[in-house]
Amino acid sequence: MSIRPALLVLAVAALLGLASAFLPRAPHAAPPGHGDEARDFVPEDLGFRVIPLQEAARIAGRRFQGRLIAARLAPARPEERARGVELVHELRLMTRSRDVLLIRLDARTGAFLEVAGSGMTEARRRRDD
Repeated sequence: MSIRPALLVLAVAALLGLASAFLPRAPHAAPPGHGDEARDFVPEDLGFRVIPLQEAARIAGRRFQGRLIAARLAPARPEERARGVELVHELRLMTRSRDVLLIRLDARTGAFLEVAGSGMTEARRRRDD
């Protein structure tokens, strides 16, 4: 009785897959700087409310022209914590001139904490915009 090579390969692959299900797994580790700090964040106030990302994007969009290209929740820096900030919406906006602005907002109030990047003045909306 002969076994076709393709069936033999499939049988071996199935056995290896089954065996790997019973092997101990290493804990999942996220790459550094990919939200691990925010995931481990525990607010001091249990009634802590974070404004939604859409609202944070609207706040930034009312002040700066650009397209949202990235957003994350991040822990407050020491100088921000000294001012009572616990968690930060960190947004990246790409301006019309393809500059990237980094905007940090208080995740509770939506207050601007920092805006950095080239082309900030050109991207700033005027009151009549």
